[in-house]
Amino acid sequence: MGVKKADLAMLFPYEVRRLLKSYDVATLSWNNPDDRYAIVREVLTRGDDVAHEWLFETLTMGEVRALVLQYGAAGVAEPGRAMMRQRLGLSVESLPTRPYLAGGNVDGGRI
Repeated sequence: MGVKKADLAMLFPYEVRRLLKSYDVATLSWNNPDDRYAIVREVLTRGDDVAHEWLFETLTMGEVRALVLQYGAAGVAEPGRAMMRQRLGLSVESLPTRPYLAGGNVDGGRI
């Protein structure tokens, strides 16, 4: 007998579940690559040490790297992409930079 989807959420430690508060965690499926990427993205960009430890106990570095590259770090602004490149040992060529306004507009002026 498998784990029910609603019970699957409880397998995530609190430090991971709190990162997913904008999702209906009961409907997430670790077996769905889109859901898995969303979880990995949230852990990498917003997670604490406990969440990162869980992630790298659950997936290998290579699996995390491959997932991030497969999705092109979709949904991640440049500061998060830079952190992903550093943490995962990726180059700018493999995970390109993304324009980031940082509170200003493209020509550098304030909005």
